[in-house]
Amino acid sequence: MYDAADEHAVRSLAAAYTDAVNRRDAEGMAAVFAEDGVIEKPGFGDPVVGIAKIRKRYQRLQNERDFLFQMTHSGVVEFITDDRANARWWFSELKQAKGASDWLHVMGVYQDEALRLDDGWRFARRSQTTVLNQTLSAEGLQAFPLPGFHTIVPSALAARTNGRDVS
Repeated sequence: MYDAADEHAVRSLAAAYTDAVNRRDAEGMAAVFAEDGVIEKPGFGDPVVGIAKIRKRYQRLQNERDFLFQMTHSGVVEFITDDRANARWWFSELKQAKGASDWLHVMGVYQDEALRLDDGWRFARRSQTTVLNQTLSAEGLQAFPLPGFHTIVPSALAARTNGRDVS
């Protein structure tokens, strides 16, 4: 039977992912997935399968943007079995493509399947659906360089990274 520590571990996956997005850390974004994990955006190409391909996709996406900031708003976790959970997270993003003048405001939802593996909970599947796209004029918007970051390895990912900095 699952307990509060399991729910915390699943919630930590979503938090670790968003933190990695905002730090522009493709390795950290991929680290929350199972080795054969899947990320998909239905209607926008084929799913990306496997942690190596997920990492490569995130590296490419990070290089295509001058700015990206994601906020995870709320989430629910439902345990299907002791080792399997479904979760849903509402999010918003503000992003700017490399060299673009306009910005894009996005709202959407991640629907996740998580698995308890030998090294902890990981996403088996992450499906992202956009529910709003809004183009914003660059007038009045100003982005600043990212700060330096403390080394933080969320406990849900510590086994995968062996405590080393993955940024």
